[in-house]
Amino acid sequence: MKIRNIILSASLALISASAPLFAGYYEQGRSYYTYKKYDKAKEMFLKAAETSDSGDAYYFLGEIEKLQGKYREAEEYYKTAIAKKNISRQYLINAYWNAVVLAEQREDYESVIKLCREMWQKTGEGGARQKIESLINKLLWTDNSDAIDKYREGIELKKNGKTNESLSRFYDSLRFAPSFLAPKFEIGMIAYKSGDLDLTASYLSEIAASIPFYTDVRVILAEIYFTRHRYQAAIDHYGKILEFGFIDSAAEYRIRVKLAICYYNTNDFEDSEKEIEKALLFRGKSVELLLLLSAVKIKTGKYDEALKALHKAKSADPENPEVLYQLGSIYYKENDARYGSYFDRLFDLVSGKKSHQPKYTKVFIILAKNHLENKNYSRVIGIIKALDEKSQSYETSLLAAKAFYHLKKYDEAIDYFEKISLGNEDKYLLCKAYALSGRREKAKSILHELFYAGEYLSKAKQDPALAGIAQEIEKDKPIKAPDTEKKAEEKNLDVKDKQEKSLPEKNPESEDEKK
Repeated sequence: MKIRNIILSASLALISASAPLFAGYYEQGRSYYTYKKYDKAKEMFLKAAETSDSGDAYYFLGEIEKLQGKYREAEEYYKTAIAKKNISRQYLINAYWNAVVLAEQREDYESVIKLCREMWQKTGEGGARQKIESLINKLLWTDNSDAIDKYREGIELKKNGKTNESLSRFYDSLRFAPSFLAPKFEIGMIAYKSGDLDLTASYLSEIAASIPFYTDVRVILAEIYFTRHRYQAAIDHYGKILEFGFIDSAAEYRIRVKLAICYYNTNDFEDSEKEIEKALLFRGKSVELLLLLSAVKIKTGKYDEALKALHKAKSADPENPEVLYQLGSIYYKENDARYGSYFDRLFDLVSGKKSHQPKYTKVFIILAKNHLENKNYSRVIGIIKALDEKSQSYETSLLAAKAFYHLKKYDEAIDYFEKISLGNEDKYLLCKAYALSGRREKAKSILHELFYAGEYLSKAKQDPALAGIAQEIEKDKPIKAPDTEKKAEEKNLDVKDKQEKSLPEKNPESEDEKK
């Protein structure tokens, strides 16, 4: 027992001694550094870095390399220090600034911007933004004094509201120094405010090419290309904004959404989904994003995942017409009867409005057909009558006619039947409607037409509404013209063809409409 206690005590002593050892390397390094014994200091700091992963130690290693003129090595040590969690705030900020200065000396401006942006995000150091602004101003400028004079004259004229005169000075400035970017920026912004987006893009694109991290310029260019559906160009600019811009979470969310839309419209569904997922980290219940995600899933044939996204969107906004439309469309495509309930809810939401998206009309016709099949005749009439005049078609008239017929509103049914060419089956219904509404001669005329078109006469003889008329026609035995049967058959095929062409596609428009 005593031996065990001795071993345990020795182990604890060894562990407790190790912490001061780590701290001792760093403190020794600081002592040697103070007395400018840099080789010994470096040795101690390296040991401290290895044993404790000390960011402070890496910072002083950078300082030693810088003092000895080894700037690239110094920069790497500063960057290593920045990456460590165990570093004092002041040394963290110092490491950033030293790395920025060394990158700028190498004219690696993109590294300068990235370091400043990272410093601002991690520490909130306001000087980081000011550094970028001063660097941009430096790169916009020129050494040509004549060009500068004209530029300054233009600025004064612009301040006084003399836009045309200021433009003249800016163009004069470029004659002295064609690569002078500051007047190009002013020309581009004046064009932007006046709505001349072609001129705006021309001048600001030159600046973006020369100063890739000038995010104010890239924001304008990205929006121009996005609204003009030049999605690949917009992607490039939005990407640079994310890489270099000092943006808050709200701005990042908007950019991620637009990037997702751009990728979707360039058929890059994988990257579109990645951007959607990143944007959802900011707003997990965004209906806009969930709809876009469902569109991506539909495009890639993942209907179950699309439905999952849409049901999540429905939970967030149960009365959203687009969500109901998409859900109904997928269920319709999969021959799932649930589509009817979603299209019904969509109809109830938008039918009372003055206008709605044309794509909704197609599903309303599908809905009316569904209700006709399920004998909900009043609902069919309500749907058809809610459609505007432009949406009325051969099929809507036929649906309304049949619904009125089954509701025993024969006069209304006849009005719709008479608007369109009919196949023989529908002619037979019209014939009955005539008979039941008291228009016996018209019923007889149609049944007479159907005499040689099939078994309609036999069918009519079994129908109480038409039996008497059928017997009269059979008694009269109309003379059959040689080509009567052929013409009747051709007309029947023509009407059938017209019916088929008027039917909506099985898969109504869904995700493509959201582009």
